[in-house]
Amino acid sequence: MRTNIDDALTRLASGAPHSGLDGMEERVLGAIASQPATGHGTGVTLAAAGLALALGVFSNIVPSANAHAAPTLAPFGAPSPLAPSSLLVGIG
Repeated sequence: MRTNIDDALTRLASGAPHSGLDGMEERVLGAIASQPATGHGTGVTLAAAGLALALGVFSNIVPSANAHAAPTLAPFGAPSPLAPSSLLVGIG
């Protein structure tokens, strides 16, 4: 069965609204207003920001290990042992 969407929308628009929608806006706004506003205090926010700052400073002052550059694999010299052509040799 095929339904013409224009006809369906016309029938929907011509119908009376559902009786359960009466007063819906007042009920929703009343429910929102009755809920207490909860939030974290300024102290919690400042403590979290201070902890993040201290962690960032500490991680930059005390490195876990010295950084060293990886040995270069000569791109124009001998072929690399990790080249795709050498990795796929055993497949087949």
